[in-house]
Amino acid sequence: MSSGRRVLVIEDNLLNLELVSGVLESCRCDVITARTAEEGLDLAETMHPDLVLLDIRLPGMSGEAAISIIRSDPRLRGLPVIAVTAQVMQGDEAAALQAGFDAFLSKPIDTRRLRDLVDVHLRVRTPR
Repeated sequence: MSSGRRVLVIEDNLLNLELVSGVLESCRCDVITARTAEEGLDLAETMHPDLVLLDIRLPGMSGEAAISIIRSDPRLRGLPVIAVTAQVMQGDEAAALQAGFDAFLSKPIDTRRLRDLVDVHLRVRTPR
């Protein structure tokens, strides 16, 4: 049974996409997936997700460029977006938060941390 909460996952790696989708489905979320930032932005505008998990390194448009577009669009500006990345050098999390992401999740993905972040950010977002 679904909670009615929609989570958009923008991830180009199929294994990571499947892992994240499985965790979200176990949390009773409706999962929407995109393999590119461009596709994800289109889905964010049309599907009205409650939360986005956005890979920073994507083919074509990067996650950093996508978050900039999200934060400048009045329709999407308040949408919580979690950065998901294998880029975990010192300062990367701070840079992601400075760029406009609400949280940072490193790869390999810790499924417990993923659940905690999703819970926090879906609880903060008011229901439709």
